[in-house]
Amino acid sequence: MVNISSSQDLSPSIWRPHLLIIFFGILKLLIHLIALKGYGYHADEIYYVELGKEWQWGFPDISPFVTWIAHVSNLLFGSSLTGYRILPCLFSAATVVITGYMTYFLGGKRLTITIACSAIICSPAFLATSYLLQPAVFDEFFWALLSFALIAYHKSRKTPFLWLMAVALAFGILNKYSILLLVFSALIAWLICGQRTDVPHWKKLLPPVLVFLLILAPHIAWQIEQGFPIFKFTAEVAKTNFDVDLSDYLLQLFFFHGASVAVWSAGLIFLITNPKSKEYLFLGIASLMVIAVLSVLKGKLYYGLGLFPLLFANGGYCWERMLNHFKTAYQVTFTGMLYVFALLSLPVVIPIFSVNGNQFYLSEMVRLTGFSRPLRYEDGSYGKMPQFFADMTDWEHLTTRVAAVSRQPGTFGKASVILTNDYAIAGALKHYGNAALPLVISAKNSFLNQSPKNLDQHTIIYLTKSTGLDILLIADQVTLMDTIYSKNSHINGIRIYRLSLPSKAFKQQYARDRLMFVKS
Repeated sequence: MVNISSSQDLSPSIWRPHLLIIFFGILKLLIHLIALKGYGYHADEIYYVELGKEWQWGFPDISPFVTWIAHVSNLLFGSSLTGYRILPCLFSAATVVITGYMTYFLGGKRLTITIACSAIICSPAFLATSYLLQPAVFDEFFWALLSFALIAYHKSRKTPFLWLMAVALAFGILNKYSILLLVFSALIAWLICGQRTDVPHWKKLLPPVLVFLLILAPHIAWQIEQGFPIFKFTAEVAKTNFDVDLSDYLLQLFFFHGASVAVWSAGLIFLITNPKSKEYLFLGIASLMVIAVLSVLKGKLYYGLGLFPLLFANGGYCWERMLNHFKTAYQVTFTGMLYVFALLSLPVVIPIFSVNGNQFYLSEMVRLTGFSRPLRYEDGSYGKMPQFFADMTDWEHLTTRVAAVSRQPGTFGKASVILTNDYAIAGALKHYGNAALPLVISAKNSFLNQSPKNLDQHTIIYLTKSTGLDILLIADQVTLMDTIYSKNSHINGIRIYRLSLPSKAFKQQYARDRLMFVKS
C-alpha cells in the first residue's frame, strides 16, 4: 500500500514496518519448529492424512481443505509427521504477518505492530493450534485474511482487496463453514450501524463474486450430488451440542489467551467505544455477536480463534496510544510480560518435554496455582496431561494389539473386517496397519465411503468402549479378545471384541448409520 514515487520513498524507514512484521512471522515459525514431531500424530491428524490420500471435493462430516493440505504435504515432504506439520506452521506464521498488516493499515506504528504480533504469538490458544494438521490453523488464517481484506478495502477502496475477500471467504468455507458466522455477524452489524454508503458498485462486485462461486462450484456440486450431507451432519451434532455452558466458555476466553487477554479485550473495547473509529464499530459489534453465538452453542474456544487477529490488531493500536504517554521502559515491560507468560505456558500447549516431564510440570502447575482446567477432558474427567497431548499417544500400540487379535481364527475363521465408530481409531488402524490388518470400516464418519454398504461378514473384529448386556446381543457369539488400558490416551478403555454371526439388528443399525449422511 506504499506508493514509491521518489528516491526519498526508498529510504530505509519506509521498509521498517514491513521488516518488523516479517520478523514476527519468522519468530512464530521458529517457535513451532523446535518441537514439530512432539509425541506423535494427533487423532485428528491421522484422520485427515488418511482421507487426504484421495483428492475429494467433499466429505460427510468435514470440509475438504485440510485433506488437500495433507495430500499436498505428502507430495512435497513425504509421509512423515514432520512433513505434514510444515504447512500448518507456515499458515500460522502467515496469520501473524496478516495481523501485523492489519495494524499497519489501521495506522499503527512500530509499537502497535510489536504488541499485536506479540499478542498472537504469545497466546496459549494460538500456540496450541498452530502446528497441528487440523482445520483450526487454516480457519485462523482465512478469518484473519478476510478481516484484513475488509479493512484494507475500507481504507483504500482498491478492487484487488474485493478479490482477496472473495478468495479468503471461498477457501475459508472449503476449510470450515464456521467462517460464515463471521460473515453473517459482520453483515448484520453493518446493517445495524447504517453504513450502506460503503457498498461498492455492483460492477466492482460482480467479478469477485464470480470468482467466489467458481472456487466453490465443485464443492457445491458434490454437496448436491450427495444430498447435502453437511445439513444432516450439522443437525446430528446440534442434538448434543446445544447445551449452554457460559461459565466454561468465558473461562477459556479469558484464561486460554494468557496475558494476551489484555490486548484482545482492549481491541474489542476500542472498536466499540472509540469515537474516532466509528467506521469500524460494526466489527466490534460483529465480534460480540460471534462470541455470544459460540457461548450459546457450547462452542469451544478454537471455533472462533480466527476472530482474534482482528482484536489483537486493534488492541495493539489501543495500547500504543496509552503507552505512548509512558517511558520506553514501560512499553518494553508490557510487551515482555506477554512473552514471560507464554514461556510459562509453553509446556502446556507445545510438546517440548517428554510425557513424564509434561505430567510433572502440569502437576506442579496445578499444585501452585490450583488451575486445572487444561487437564479437563471433553467427557468431564481429568487427566495428567492435556487431552490434545493424550490424543497423540499409543496409536501404534493399539494397532499392534488389534493385529494380534485379527490373526486369531474364530468359529467361522479369521475376521475379514474391523469395525469401529471412532474416526480416530479407524484412521490409526488404516495408517499403521497397512496390509497387516483386514479391511477397516466405519459407518459414522467419512470412512463410510471406503466401507461396504452392508455387513455380510460372518466374523468381525469390533472396537468399542461399550460393555454390559447390550454388547452380548449384537452377535450369536461375542468374545472379548482384549482391553486397552492407557492412562493418558484416547484409546483407554477400548475393548476389542470378535463377533461371530452378527445379529440382524446389528447389521440394520450399521446400514442406518451409514445412510445417515449419504444417499446410498
